[in-house]
Amino acid sequence: MGCASAKPIADDVGVVRGGERGAPTAAAAVTTRAVSTGEGARGTSMACVMRDDASNALANDAAYAAAVVSRANAASKRVCERWGVEPGRATYRFWLREDTVVSALTEDLHGADVRVDGGDASLMMCTHGELEAPCGMYVGDVGSAIVVPVVYAVDVYLAVDGVSFTNGHVCAGEPDFSKLQAIQSALSVCANENERVLLERALKDGPKDGSTPWCTVVGDRFGVGAHLCHLPLMSDHLDGAILDPYSKMYAHSLMWKWTDVCKKIGAGTHKVTIRCAPRGVLGIASNDLCVCRVTGDKPEEDFMRDAGFRSFIQSLGSNLSTSSSAEGMTSTFSLTIKEEHCVGVKPERRAQEWADDWPEDEIAECFTIAMSLANTGPPGAMARSMVPGTPLCAHIILPTTDGTSGIAAIEDKAGNLQFHEFHAWGLYQSAGADPDARTAAQIKFRCVKYENDEGAPTQWVAEAYGARPCNGLMMKNKYVSEAIARDSARIPSSS
Repeated sequence: MGCASAKPIADDVGVVRGGERGAPTAAAAVTTRAVSTGEGARGTSMACVMRDDASNALANDAAYAAAVVSRANAASKRVCERWGVEPGRATYRFWLREDTVVSALTEDLHGADVRVDGGDASLMMCTHGELEAPCGMYVGDVGSAIVVPVVYAVDVYLAVDGVSFTNGHVCAGEPDFSKLQAIQSALSVCANENERVLLERALKDGPKDGSTPWCTVVGDRFGVGAHLCHLPLMSDHLDGAILDPYSKMYAHSLMWKWTDVCKKIGAGTHKVTIRCAPRGVLGIASNDLCVCRVTGDKPEEDFMRDAGFRSFIQSLGSNLSTSSSAEGMTSTFSLTIKEEHCVGVKPERRAQEWADDWPEDEIAECFTIAMSLANTGPPGAMARSMVPGTPLCAHIILPTTDGTSGIAAIEDKAGNLQFHEFHAWGLYQSAGADPDARTAAQIKFRCVKYENDEGAPTQWVAEAYGARPCNGLMMKNKYVSEAIARDSARIPSSS
């Protein structure tokens, strides 16, 4: 999401802007535990390298989730390889502009002289091994197995000029959430109730060693096969700073916390030390199911039936943090910021932008179609779940999607026309809403007209993205009015 003219942020990962045309093909192995496809995954678009040509619709949500995770992990592994991260270590890189090639146009953070002249700054930690690192090996009568905790959280420790920041906030969901509200939002990443119980307890208790981090970021892309932790600190354009699907869930909240840091330390040059520590949960649930990942010489269920293995799992504890001495997970650098960065203005999400290259002869048709469909089907249902009261679509924005604007003809691999489609953002709010309340929503959806085998005309319908939901983002009501005024010359009735 973000600017309609957006380029992908890299060949490795993509900005939070958009969704792919058509439905991707699912071709990924199922992981050893379930993958969340619920609210935590809402709106997650695949990164650029993960996109397939339009093809058959996905068989089910689980297949789609497995495909997304597989491709996201492949992208993060390529970043690891291109950055040359050594075995057993991690490294940090940084960049200071919105549109950046993550694997190439970044700089080594450790010992760097980082001078923020504009409004963008991002850090990323990349580990050679997976963020979900083994915590023990079991050897027993049933066989041997490596045990890995489930990771949804990364504790971020921060010190500036020798002073540690120990707010301990959980970054998830809306930026003005209290810690308890953020924890409840964070639980949406979990695959099942067993994980939710353990993660909620871990987030409330904090790290097992008693330390208090600056914050804990929670997301659904720290799990199986992941190597990256992206920390967007500031941005002129909120959505343009978010790497999707990696940091979407916590980025807005994190940037608010960084605004507080800058206001406290003030303009000038500072010595900054940052440490990221992935934190996992592990245990035997009340229903005798194990919350962990098991790699062994026997099927996981064989180990779960073994009393010795179950005792071993329980002995490891349920709230596991990465050691503070882990190689490369701490980085120290010099940071220079300006007065404009320290005034305490926190970033807010504004409306998406209209594509400059949308075909002129299609604007009136597409705007009218999208407005007529916005309150129906998946986008209408999402609006009713996100916006209090009785939400209605107040405005339509026609964006660029994957570098393409206008109505697209989608064919199968044999070249047969399947349907026509275009993408739209609907901006929703309820009548009489407080302009400064973050209760409006912008939702991206597909307008689709299927090809009829008999050649009969068909109607346009509103749809999601295969098994993936529409993309829903909260915003303040006043930015809906701002977008309507901004786009007045484009709206057909105003032309």
